[in-house]
This record gives sequence, C-alpha cells and structure tokens, in this order.
Amino acid sequence: MRALGVDVSEKRGLDLVLLDESLRPRVHGGATLAQLTERLAEWRPDVVAIDSPPAWGVSGGSRQAEKALRRLGIQSYGTPSDPQKQEHRFFGWMKSGIAAFAACEKAGYPRYRAGAIRGTAFEVFPHATSVVLSQALPPSGASKKDFRAAVLRAHGVEMALLATIDLVDAALAALTGLLALRGAFTALGEADEGTIVVPARELPGRPYPRARAQGTDHQMNLPGLSPCACDTPDCREKTSSEFAPGHDAKRKALLWERARAGHDAVAELRRRGWELPPELRGRR
Repeated sequence: MRALGVDVSEKRGLDLVLLDESLRPRVHGGATLAQLTERLAEWRPDVVAIDSPPAWGVSGGSRQAEKALRRLGIQSYGTPSDPQKQEHRFFGWMKSGIAAFAACEKAGYPRYRAGAIRGTAFEVFPHATSVVLSQALPPSGASKKDFRAAVLRAHGVEMALLATIDLVDAALAALTGLLALRGAFTALGEADEGTIVVPARELPGRPYPRARAQGTDHQMNLPGLSPCACDTPDCREKTSSEFAPGHDAKRKALLWERARAGHDAVAELRRRGWELPPELRGRR
C-alpha cells in the first residue's frame, strides 16, 4: 500500500511525502501542480491525502467537519462560503489546495465522499491526525513541529528526510492515508461540503486531554502511547501496540541472544510462537 501526503502553500508550493509499509518516506518539496501530476503517475499511490479543504464551504463560516473537530478540542480554521471572504489573502492556501484536488481528479483520483477510500483524494488535517494518534492535545507551549514529529517517530516513520514542518505535515497526511487504507479512519462532516479524514475508527465523546511535556519531543507524555516492549537498549520508541513497527524482530533477536547465553528466554520464545535458535531446537 502507498499513500501520498500533500501539504499545501500558496507561496512555497506543494510538499509531497509518499509512504508505504516500510515507513521510509520519499519526498518532493516545493512541487508545482504539474509536478504533482508527474509524481502521481510515477509513484501511483493508492490514496492521496491533502492538507486542505477540497472546496469552499456551502453556508456560514465553518463546515460541519470543522465543528466536529472543535467538539474534540481540536481547533481549526473555518472554510468560508462567502465569496468576498474567499478573496482574502489569508485563504490563498485554500485556493492552492482546491487546485491540488482538481489536479488529482484529472489524474484519476476523485474527491472522496463516502464508501471505499482506495483510489480517492481526501482532506486531512495534520494537527488533528497528531492529536488522534497520540490521544492528546499538544503540551502547553510545545513546538508544533516537535509534537508532530514525536507522533511520527512513535509510529515508526523514518525522519531523516523530514527536515521542515511542511514535510512533517505531509508525512502525517500520508500516514493518515496508510491507516485509512487499513480501515482505521473516520470521515468527519458532510460529503457535500467536504469531510476531514482522521485516523481512527472511533472517536471520544469529549475533548482530548492535554499531554504533559517532559523535556524533549521523545519525552512527551502522550496518553495513547506506551514504550515499545522490544527491550533493546537503544529503543526510545512509543507505540499504540506492543511493539513499534519492525521491533518484534528486535525482541526475537534479543531473546535468541539470551537463550544462547543460558538465560530463561526459551519460554517466551515458545509462548510467542517464535522459533528457537537453530542450535537449541529439539530441546525441551
């Protein structure tokens, strides 16, 4: 599975991040609409997740999707329906996003409305993604980039190429796309005025709590995450499951090492259904 995340800017262009199951990003910063079309043809993602509304609002100053986010404590800009307000220079980024949706539609990725999400382009909000995945609002005074990068690290995304907040946001969009392909998503709002996809099947009935800062982005107390159970000395990952992606193999390697040294690791290997080191097989 492949998901393309798109962070939009009127001045800087489009920041593109492609993620697959390896969670090793491919990036294209400052892309034009023509280059977006080229990357779609080259990378052939299964979904496109864009950090922008797909169209202007249909009434009032906010859509139902944005109101739903606010009920969760997640603040977002409203999408105006008034043509005069749409011409304000602040909303230039929305114009760029709407143009990106149009380019995706022309390339064969229609705007998502309902049903199966594969093969579509849909709206995401990286701030909402980071809150939903960590199950917490950012700590008071926390750097936006640090908090969002910590969420990506906790979910196993390689960070070396994600040097800017725009690429971090594009990666969060792509991660939302991957999770949505697995069925882990909710589309907030109404199809006619544009839904916002967040990476969870179920959402709380109350606002998210605020995380507590504990020094660095690696030390943020994110309620929905716990330390990886691989127990290797260099692991600092947090995860919503037992192991960070790929770290079950680290746990197995550590158990093999301990079993060979005569430590009591054979029982755990057998409990997990993992094979013993070759030289220990056949022992009881």
